Amino acid sequence: MVRGIDMAVTKINKTLKKINTKRLIVTILIIIAFCCIYLLFTNLNIKKQPLPEYKKVGLSSVIGQIQKNSGTALVSDSEGRQLYIDTKTLNFRIVDTKTGMEWNSIYNNEKSQDDDKSPIIIKYMGKDSTSYEWDAYKYSIQNNRYTINKIKNGVQIIFDFFETESYRLNEYMPSKISIKNYQTEFIDKLDQEVSKGKLSMVKAQKYKDALEMTYQEDRENNCYYMRFSGLPPLTLVKQLIELSKAVGYTTDMLVADSSQFGIQVAIAKPARFIVTMEATLEKGDLVVRIPTYEIKSGNGYYTMQNIQVLPSFGDASADEVNNGYILVPDGSGALFKLNTFNKRYPVYERPVYNNNYYSTLYDMPEFPEDLNMPVFGMYYENSKGKSKGYMGIIEKGAELGYIKVQLGTKDNSEGGTIYNKVCSTFDSMQYSRVKIFGPYSDNDARYLASTGLIDVDYTVRYKLFTGNVTYFDMAEEYRNYLIENNNLKVSYSASPKIFMDVIGTVTLENRFLGIPYKKLVSMTTYNELINIIKDLKDISSVIVNYKGAFNGGMNNSVFNKVATIAKNGNKNDLSNLIEYFNNGKNELFFDASLMRIIDTGGGFKPKTYALYGYDAKPIEFKKYNYATGMYNFQTSTQYLLNPLYLSDTVDNFIKNSKEYKNIFIEDMGSTYYANYNRRDIVNPIEAASIVDENLKKLVQNKTIALDNPNINRIGYARYSTNISRESSNYGTMYCSIPFRQLVMNGLTDYTTLDVNMSPDRSNYFLLQAFELGSIPKFTICSQNVDILKNSEYSDYFSMQYSMLKDKIKSLYNEYSQGFEKIGSREITDHKMLEKDVFETTYASGKSVIVNYNKFPVTTKEYHIDALGYMITARQ
Repeated sequence: MVRGIDMAVTKINKTLKKINTKRLIVTILIIIAFCCIYLLFTNLNIKKQPLPEYKKVGLSSVIGQIQKNSGTALVSDSEGRQLYIDTKTLNFRIVDTKTGMEWNSIYNNEKSQDDDKSPIIIKYMGKDSTSYEWDAYKYSIQNNRYTINKIKNGVQIIFDFFETESYRLNEYMPSKISIKNYQTEFIDKLDQEVSKGKLSMVKAQKYKDALEMTYQEDRENNCYYMRFSGLPPLTLVKQLIELSKAVGYTTDMLVADSSQFGIQVAIAKPARFIVTMEATLEKGDLVVRIPTYEIKSGNGYYTMQNIQVLPSFGDASADEVNNGYILVPDGSGALFKLNTFNKRYPVYERPVYNNNYYSTLYDMPEFPEDLNMPVFGMYYENSKGKSKGYMGIIEKGAELGYIKVQLGTKDNSEGGTIYNKVCSTFDSMQYSRVKIFGPYSDNDARYLASTGLIDVDYTVRYKLFTGNVTYFDMAEEYRNYLIENNNLKVSYSASPKIFMDVIGTVTLENRFLGIPYKKLVSMTTYNELINIIKDLKDISSVIVNYKGAFNGGMNNSVFNKVATIAKNGNKNDLSNLIEYFNNGKNELFFDASLMRIIDTGGGFKPKTYALYGYDAKPIEFKKYNYATGMYNFQTSTQYLLNPLYLSDTVDNFIKNSKEYKNIFIEDMGSTYYANYNRRDIVNPIEAASIVDENLKKLVQNKTIALDNPNINRIGYARYSTNISRESSNYGTMYCSIPFRQLVMNGLTDYTTLDVNMSPDRSNYFLLQAFELGSIPKFTICSQNVDILKNSEYSDYFSMQYSMLKDKIKSLYNEYSQGFEKIGSREITDHKMLEKDVFETTYASGKSVIVNYNKFPVTTKEYHIDALGYMITARQ
């Protein structure tokens, strides 16, 4: 019987095990199914594209070699221009055969320094993050370390930069030295050399001053130590190296002094770089190209970081030139007056397209305006009254480029030289010294992060002008260049317009029983927008950019889908809005940020999909706190999409937004784009090609508008908004000019900044409409803006339509009456009559004079009130 009971129990246990196993399997299957469903609904469903391949131009075919030190050689003769090269100095000389005018790439006389004699200047960086700068004259030309090859229409120069003498301070001077040896080996030895008459007292005192600036006494540890955490200024380094030689401080002494403190002295292998530059004449222009992929390094410890291209091209000497200007594309454009060197602002050097953004993003921008165009120039009259000038256009590699200006002076007692210079430089490697403990840490410990050498054919085209030339001539030349090279079409709007950003859904913080939560609020519903446009029926054309319509509103999610927001109205309301605009004289655009993400719901994982910074982490962008100059951590976090996910996102957006024909792209016009994750680097050249390919797809399917686009993107834009009339007003700038608008004239319709969101009076924007054909712009909403005061949208103020409508109508009435008198938007001439007073001539024959000064201006010909204008017939 017991056996029978045991058998029964065993059978029951087997049955229970089967049941438990089945339940376990079912449970696991349910969990798997749930996970699959969850992943299905939370997966972004965007694919990663392969890295674009950079198409290298390669070196030109060599058709012969030109001997060094063989005099001047003619290397190209076409279209009334001749290109010569001096085989000893490597100066390029371009001659206009009709006028006899010449342009030189270097200056080589008794007042010239090594930089003035150098066709290029390089900067390179060691793995210890120390930077060095070499000029071509000292490290290549004077040592005959170069090769000149003849190529079609020009010449190829191969520079062999070699370190004949080290400037690494640690190879000459100790980072620590005992107090006794500091006194005997430096101070006492200097006094002995003076007493022997081998060293002047003045020179000895300079050396002592250099020591005092460099070394700090530490009595507790019985030593002097270098007070600099990095490399001292180059002038100080040179003085200390001279000192070491003057007192006979040898390498053996350096090793012995350093070993007392456990410091090992390393003598580095000399640096060496081979850089190839090609210069040709094309259609009368000088074209200079430096392919970075042809750079050779003789020491893997160092990487080429930056190259100045023809830093002395077209220099104007203060001894020879009195009147003239340097043009830079700062904001709308700015002029530096020649011969106005100021020691407080010795050098102006700024990145094109804000290309150092990711190494400086945690600090508020130092300059209020960016450089949206890769151009620079100079024009002047010499002492004989002859005018000439040139304009440089960065044709390739502008995403890595900089514009550099040095003004000249006849009196160099406070520094500076006699030469006025403007040139282009570029980063062959981007880098950042990353703070280990975070960007706002008090601990300054850092490490070097870099892209490595970036493949690019950096190319600068020099347009050469003879006779009288002004910034308007340069703007026209650049505009024609863009039309020809980008197949752009020219058209001019025939009626006055008003542009309005209309705020739809915003995300505000609310509280329930003290618990915070996010709440969607529509500041302007579809129906409210229709009522606003009806109220503006007397305006000939209103262009609306409706912001906050899709994917969570102003705090948007990824645009791989297009979802409307119920707070703005139902589908029928939206259809009515679209139909209302389609049947009228006005235009409706819907705003989309295809690169920027704030709402991370729906499967967006920053570690997977976001753009990475130099610190190997997804970058979390926030608004700046103007009081602290740092990010405001109380505001929403923004991310940028990794460039390799952009193409599929745009494809999905196009597919899912077929009913929306007009799209305002918030971020693809000027966002500087790259990815610095060391495992997945997308350099700026590669990222720019991805953006361009996607803009092409967008314009094939839609009409698009862009916010403040760089000049290389305006060909995609029906409208370009928020085009500033200001420059950064750098210390030595003479005045702002509308160079950017003059170039854009007829290539895209452009707006002013917001009339109602600026401290300037509305007259200021009305002047821009008359001077430049700009469209006045407003940002509005229907609801009371008070609910935004304590939110992250507090910078949206004075935009409630009911409070603004009279101002909008009044400005439009004056604008439309003036536009009727002018009769055209096509600008045929523009000139500066005096500082901040400008005259524009239109194709209609009418002339507009505007006064941007906040005081009246009176001459024999005219009187114009402060912020006033005058419309007349052209004389």
